[in-house]
Amino acid sequence: MWGLKRLLFAVLCLVVPVQATIAQSNPLGKINSALVEAVFLEICRFDIQQPETVMRQAILETGWMRAPFLMKRHNLFGFRNTAYLVFDDWKDSVAYYKAWQDKNYRAGEHKDYSAFLRSIRYASAGYTSHLHKIRWERSCPDQAPNSRDSSTGLEPPAESSSFATQ
Repeated sequence: MWGLKRLLFAVLCLVVPVQATIAQSNPLGKINSALVEAVFLEICRFDIQQPETVMRQAILETGWMRAPFLMKRHNLFGFRNTAYLVFDDWKDSVAYYKAWQDKNYRAGEHKDYSAFLRSIRYASAGYTSHLHKIRWERSCPDQAPNSRDSSTGLEPPAESSSFATQ
């Protein structure tokens, strides 16, 4: 009887960790495809330069819009000043990205967007190689003129920001 208990204990020690590992393989849950699509369409609607790369940034930063830390802050791009910025809505984060990009990016001055991200220290070592591994091949659809005024008053990071931080 004692040998049977040892055998059962040994089997449980092997099975339980395997089940726990399997359960942890997708801790963030299912991808909300409608939200992912809406984010990309918003990036396109704001006429953000390099929209495919920018979408990959949002995907990387938020884990396909599932990471609680940034998503509860509606901060799709991990923007921070002294702390992470908090937006009222994720669309405000896209508008902020547009204002930030308009202030900092000059296509003629950089050979590619990845080089730009590295040059301004948005991208840490390895960041752009991770971006290139993300499978996002969509292009912006033909669209009507921007129905939303892109001059929303949202400003890129400065010493004093009108956004809440956490």
